[in-house]
Amino acid sequence: MTHSVHTPPPRKAIVTISEAEVAAGLTALRWQLNDLVMDGACLLVIDVSDLDQMSSTLLEALLDTHRICRRRGGGVVIRHANRRAADALHRTGLDRVFEVEAAA
Repeated sequence: MTHSVHTPPPRKAIVTISEAEVAAGLTALRWQLNDLVMDGACLLVIDVSDLDQMSSTLLEALLDTHRICRRRGGGVVIRHANRRAADALHRTGLDRVFEVEAAA
């Protein structure tokens, strides 16, 4: 007789990032992402449809969050990346780190 172990799907949270949040600095966003992870989310979907571009400091914050989520069996998904953001993720190789869902 075999026993199968069923693991629940990763708990998901969706976060939309605006230009105003990025312009104001990323400290609040880092705390928000950290709080979500500490509350049990291990799959974070980051909606970047309101961003013209993704700064290196934003990518750093998302990479830090991704590392924590990966240890818990999840990760970070970049949703609605515009052409410019998707190209930057591809050029830096981060499209192999994050799951990237391009804008329609």
